[in-house]
Amino acid sequence: MKQIPSRWHWTWLITLCLLPLLAVAQETTLRVQIEGVEGERLDNVRALLGMERQRQEPGLTPLRVRRLHGQAAEEIQTALEPFGHYQVGVQAELSRQRDGWLARYVIDPGPRVELEEVDVQLRGAGETDPRLQAALAALPLSRGQPLLHSRYEEARRDLLQQALGLGYLDARYSTHRLEVDVDRNRARVVLVLETGARYELGAVSFQGGDLREELLQAYVRFEPGAEYSTRQLLDLQRSLEDSDYFARVQVQPERDQVEDRRIPVSVELTPRRPNRYTAGIGYGTDTGARFRLGWENRRLNRSGHQMGAEYRVSEIRETVTGRYRIPLLARPQSDFLEFHSLYGREDIRDAESTKYVLGASHSVLWKRWRRVLSLTFQQEDFTIGLTDENTALLMPGINMQRVWGRERLIATRGARLQLDLKGAQEGALSDVSFVQSQADAKLIVPLGEGLRLISRGTLGGIYTDDFERLPPSIRYFAGGDQSVRGYDYNSLGPRDASGEVIGGRYLVVGSLELERQIRGNWRAALFFDTGNALDRWDESLKQGAGVGLRWETPIGLVRVDLATALSEDGNPWRLHLTLGPDL
Repeated sequence: MKQIPSRWHWTWLITLCLLPLLAVAQETTLRVQIEGVEGERLDNVRALLGMERQRQEPGLTPLRVRRLHGQAAEEIQTALEPFGHYQVGVQAELSRQRDGWLARYVIDPGPRVELEEVDVQLRGAGETDPRLQAALAALPLSRGQPLLHSRYEEARRDLLQQALGLGYLDARYSTHRLEVDVDRNRARVVLVLETGARYELGAVSFQGGDLREELLQAYVRFEPGAEYSTRQLLDLQRSLEDSDYFARVQVQPERDQVEDRRIPVSVELTPRRPNRYTAGIGYGTDTGARFRLGWENRRLNRSGHQMGAEYRVSEIRETVTGRYRIPLLARPQSDFLEFHSLYGREDIRDAESTKYVLGASHSVLWKRWRRVLSLTFQQEDFTIGLTDENTALLMPGINMQRVWGRERLIATRGARLQLDLKGAQEGALSDVSFVQSQADAKLIVPLGEGLRLISRGTLGGIYTDDFERLPPSIRYFAGGDQSVRGYDYNSLGPRDASGEVIGGRYLVVGSLELERQIRGNWRAALFFDTGNALDRWDESLKQGAGVGLRWETPIGLVRVDLATALSEDGNPWRLHLTLGPDL
């Protein structure tokens, strides 16, 4: 055999070493231009077009570019089919530029396929279920519509999920077809849902939680044998999570234990730590600097009782409160009995007071209203103007509150109404007789993109023959961040002979505010406030107006307002700072 000279070995070896360098030298840059479509269609073309996906990958050789270019027309066709375009024209050009390759695709999507026939049927036990019939009528598929594959898939998925959520757990499609006649640009949808039998909810068992079974079962709002409903199970989970007893709640239907189409439900509970401690500092133009320290035992015993205490101090007020709450078994998720106590000391402008309070309240959710019946004993030692008194009051009362709107922190649309009535009878552990009624309302209305109108109002009155003996905590004052802006806190109201504000029998406050989003989490506002605390209904009201800046935070809006007192000489200005939810 003839031997290859050694120099050839070296030649082959050098050639093999240079091949990777030659490949790198062949790498090139690639630009892709797509014309003729936009929006979602353009996004989908870019997502499926190999030229677009691989144009920045390393190792892109001229051979690879030409291969990808050859596949482009078919990929564009595939990308536009979900939007109903089945007759797509593509002008494809690939040219070598000084700085690399340019791939240009001019797309003519052609006519869109229309739905010529939509045939959706229910079969089985759910065929006559009015809720499934309503879901069927609401499907986003109708004759004459342009074909959208996503809409077809959405309708198919939603109808099945609706059936499953209503307890037809064996539901399945025996037929699901989307037929497209490309030549005629027409499509036909055929869906046949076999619902099967409807299941029922069985008994609910609890694991963990460290609470009495009687209390846990009170959170269950359905009886064994009720129609299976995903909503019922979600409501149970949400109620247990909102109870504040548990760190984790898992509600699980036990389908492997079904008997006679009745599915038992298992609930696994992980308790929270009983004790919670809170602290906070803040500032408000009404209160000045303030500090808060709190403690709460969220699970005092197996009956779910709760206890808490809180200390608050600011430049004008100091309070210590305590409470003991007992859930009511009829509806523990919303109803409770509470005992409370309070020690409070206030020094506000022309009034000083020290009070001691003991009370009990019964709070229930009644026809979407929060109804609170209360009985409160209050002993208050106060000095206001030229009056120095010590008054005891035993006050039964009722408070009704309702909130409309899903958003509470920053509401696009919503309303709140609160009605309060309380009083005392002289001789029944009270030193003076009186009746007090008050209504507070707030309304938020959208006026366009990023624009909303906020209105609020308060109307209150006290009816008594011995007003001088009523403590400051019962009398009415106006002015401040939540009242008439432009005026100091509690600076508005009737005055005594020495000129000191002593509070009034009646309260009238109204406000209109126009707020607009200006950028990101920032908003600007214009407002006008009017109101006063009065001794007679025919007395004049004070006015204030100004501008405000708002900043959205996870706990509500930070509101900074600059307001002028229109009813005062010289129209002095005042800064107001508040933080909190809209509703």
